[in-house]
Amino acid sequence: MIQGDKIKVTISDLNNEGEGVVRAGDERFVVFVADALPGEEVEARLVTKKKNYGTAKVLRRLSESPERITPACGIFGRCGGCQLQHISYGAQLRMKRKTVVDALERIGGIEAPNVHECVPSPELWGYRNKASLPVQSLGGESLRAGFYRPRSHDIIPYSDCPVLLPQINRNLNGLLTALREEGFCGAREGRRSLPNELIRHIVVRQAQFGEDSLCAVIGRRPLSKKEEKSLRSAAQKIKGLSGMVYNINDSPGNFIWGGRTIPIYGAELMSERLGRYNFTFEASSFFQVNSAQALSLYEYAAGLALDGAPGKILELYSGVGSLTAFLAAGGAEVTAVESWLPAAKYIAGNAERNGIKKIVPHTAQAEDIAESLSGSRCDVVVVDPPRSGCDEKVIAAMLKAVPERIVYVSCNPATLARDIKRLAEGGYTPLEARPFDMFPQTGHVETAALLVKTGK
Repeated sequence: MIQGDKIKVTISDLNNEGEGVVRAGDERFVVFVADALPGEEVEARLVTKKKNYGTAKVLRRLSESPERITPACGIFGRCGGCQLQHISYGAQLRMKRKTVVDALERIGGIEAPNVHECVPSPELWGYRNKASLPVQSLGGESLRAGFYRPRSHDIIPYSDCPVLLPQINRNLNGLLTALREEGFCGAREGRRSLPNELIRHIVVRQAQFGEDSLCAVIGRRPLSKKEEKSLRSAAQKIKGLSGMVYNINDSPGNFIWGGRTIPIYGAELMSERLGRYNFTFEASSFFQVNSAQALSLYEYAAGLALDGAPGKILELYSGVGSLTAFLAAGGAEVTAVESWLPAAKYIAGNAERNGIKKIVPHTAQAEDIAESLSGSRCDVVVVDPPRSGCDEKVIAAMLKAVPERIVYVSCNPATLARDIKRLAEGGYTPLEARPFDMFPQTGHVETAALLVKTGK
C-alpha cells in the first residue's frame, strides 16, 4: 500500500478516538479509518502512511453496522470534542469496558482481569458542567472560539454543543457576542500576537445541582484599564452569569492557566453539590465534568476504601476535597494532598462546610510529600492522578507505606494499567476494576480499581 491507494477492508476493531481499526499483513501495520465501525466493509483511500500505521478516509460504505446511529451534532466528525456520537450507547459502554480490559491485559500483564460492566451515565446529553474553548485571531476573524479539529489546532467555530449543560450554551453564546461587540480579539498561535490580540482561552462552568455559573477569560498579558472596563461590560450583558475572572498566562505551550487571576465581575467562586456534600471552588480547580456520575464514582471508590473500617487514609491528588469528603464519612482520618494551590486551598474549607473533622490537608506535589508521609503507617492509599498517572516516586512511596489496600481512580486506562503493574511487582494484587462512563459520546472512560496487599 502507498499513500493515495484505494483499499477495500472490513473493520475489525475500534479505537478510543472512534476510528475503525484494520490490521494488515503480520498485524504490525494498522490502518485507522475515520467513520467506520467494526464489521463494516468499506472502500477507503489511504490518506497517510507511516512506518507502522496509516490513516484512511471512507469513500463508500459497502455494509453498515447495526450499532451505527445518526450523530446529534451537525459538526460531528469535524470537531474533535466527541468521537462516538455515531455509535449506539450500549456499544459505547461495551467499548469502554473493552478498553480497560485490553489495557490491563496488554500493559498491566494481568490475565483475565476482573473488570465489571461500565456504569452508564445518568445523562447521555447535556451533562457536561464545563466548557474550555481555545480562542484565536485567524483567517480574517478577530475572535474565533471553538473546539479543535481532530489531531490539529485548527479551531472549528463553536455552535451549541449537545453535551454541555444548557446554561453553558446560553452563557457561551452571550459571552462570545458580547466580547466581539466590545472589540476583543483572540491571540495568534505560533506567531507573535499584535498588541490588541489578547484572549487565549475561555472557560465556562455551571453547577448541575445549583445555580452558580462562572466564566474565566484567559489572556496573554495584563489588561489595560480600558480593557478591564470593556470585559466587565461584556460580563454584565450575560444573563444568569454569577461571576467572571481574568487569568493571565504569558507562557508558551498549551496549558490553559497562568499564575495570576483577577476578579472582573460578580463572584470569584462557585459551588456544586454532590449528594449531601457541597463544594466551593474557583474556575481553574479540578472538578469532575459530569456531576451526577461523579457522585456514583465517589460513592463506589469510597466504599472500596472504607471496607474494613480503616483508621487512616492517605489521599493523593485530592483536588478541592470532593472525594475526600466521601472518604472521611466512614470516620477515618484522611490526609489529603493536592499540588494545585487554587484547588488545595479549598480542601479545609469544604471539609468544615460539610461538618467533616478528620481531614488533614497538604499543599504539595504528590511525589514530594508522599515520601515523607510514607513513614507514617496508613491503612489505605487512594489516588486520583492526572492522565499521565503516578510518578515513579509516588509508586515507591505507596509501597513503602504498606497499606492494606490501594484504590486507584483513573481517567486513562493505559497509565492505570502501567501503574497497576508496578504495584503488582511490589506485592499488591489487583482484585477488581469498574469503569464509569464519565464522558458519554467520547472515547474517554473513568475507572476505579482496587488492589490489596498480598506479598512482602
